Amino acid sequence: PPNYSTNFTSSEIEIFFNEYIRLTKLQTELIVSPPIEPLPLIMPMGSAEKLVTISDLDSLKDGTTYSFHFGESIEDNNERNPLINYRYVFSTGEYIDSLKISGFIKDAYEIDSLSFVSIQLYPIDSVFNDSTVYNQKPFYVGNTLDSIYFELNSLAPGKYEFIAIKDKSKNYYFDQSFDKIGFFENPIEIPKDTFFLPVLFKEVTNFQWGISKIVNDHHIEFPY
Repeated sequence: PPNYSTNFTSSEIEIFFNEYIRLTKLQTELIVSPPIEPLPLIMPMGSAEKLVTISDLDSLKDGTTYSFHFGESIEDNNERNPLINYRYVFSTGEYIDSLKISGFIKDAYEIDSLSFVSIQLYPIDSVFNDSTVYNQKPFYVGNTLDSIYFELNSLAPGKYEFIAIKDKSKNYYFDQSFDKIGFFENPIEIPKDTFFLPVLFKEVTNFQWGISKIVNDHHIEFPY
């Protein structure tokens, strides 16, 4: 279907190019928002083609706008020039959500700028709580890629919990042991709020006991 199609019901997307291209660095460059589980199959992998296909679209939600942001993962085969920030957008409903937010991120203690920070939005509803960021993927997701600037597009109006994570595992979950996090005290409201300056920091890991064991007849080990 054409880009920005509505009432999307297809099981496969075909994107045609007028020259041979390659897909590179999809794991770090591609952002699918909202996340689709399982992740659709995207081809070609490793070969040069004039066609990109996105298939296995079996778990889409009704009335939802989806965005495939390819970053710099599409390159022409000859000179390897990237097609920067190409997006394929469609909606399973009757219209495309068109709101957006943007901003810059920084570290609370480090001078060096952060890159590849995940920007995540969680709708404020009856099931949201403080542990949601540990065990549930966000509804909208973006990334600063290799800069400190971020922009999330094709958003629906509403109240959201805003979370920025230096997501080392790239799994969209907050891993307190090694991820940095930034958030705001109160939910954001779209379209009322549009520009943000989140500050990331490393939380102190929650205290936790390990498994104790007897080392010898006068020595017991208690790890924590």
